Amino acid sequence: MPSPSQENLFKLALKSEAAGEFKQAIDYLEQALQLKRTQKIVLQLCELYLEDSEPYAAYALIKEETDLFTDSALFDEYRKVLQANHFVIEALELQNLSSDKIAISITAIDQTVQQEIMRDFRQKKQISQYDYEQLFKLDLTNFKTFAQSLLLDPSLLFAVRISLCEDLVRLGVTESIKVLIMGNLEEFIPQTTELLEKGSIYQEVVSAIGSRYYHRPNQLPSVLGEVNLVLGSLYPKLHKYIDEPDSFASDLASYLEKHDGRGHQQLFDQIYQNLPK
Repeated sequence: MPSPSQENLFKLALKSEAAGEFKQAIDYLEQALQLKRTQKIVLQLCELYLEDSEPYAAYALIKEETDLFTDSALFDEYRKVLQANHFVIEALELQNLSSDKIAISITAIDQTVQQEIMRDFRQKKQISQYDYEQLFKLDLTNFKTFAQSLLLDPSLLFAVRISLCEDLVRLGVTESIKVLIMGNLEEFIPQTTELLEKGSIYQEVVSAIGSRYYHRPNQLPSVLGEVNLVLGSLYPKLHKYIDEPDSFASDLASYLEKHDGRGHQQLFDQIYQNLPK
């Protein structure tokens, strides 16, 4: 149940909205949201963001909802938010991943704007989540072509490479995609590739590491951070470099503790030499 103060802020927001004072209404709802997150406030705030020409703010807000894909009201708003942002790529991912092939009609933005997005992206030295998600405005052809060119760039940021690969997987791309892994040219087919954390190799290695550090829980978070760096460096070709997850996990733990990677020493050295400084 909303608190009296939260309910009062909601009423004030509705009054401001009726008067066309959208920014004031947004301010009231943002204050109410700080008191307690409720679906009622989230939906109304999303609507106000859209009314006030702040579609990305609506996107960032609604993506935090845990019931986004199970609650019909939230999902309907989500689709409206995707349309307002022209996030064609994310809509296509949803359609590919959904069993009932959800229909989301989104108009692509002008090709000139798409070219500007790609040019601006290449020029950025640091990529924020906002910067990356602007790529969802590209049409499918431009996204695949641009992603392929980025995946062959040796200066590409570690996290961006993983995100691009995983978005190609979510899209179900059937073409063979080239990607640089530790400076080596590799190929993968997104449609037959699992997301990093969904893959059996990833899960087996993380589970083995977790078991090893069961009695040292204070060390586990930092160790898992290193594990994610190592596995992420090998994605999406984990199966090529890891044939025995338990042995790999044991050697990795030894490498992190004593810099002795045993049978995987050369691989671990190569991974860390290729990590961004």
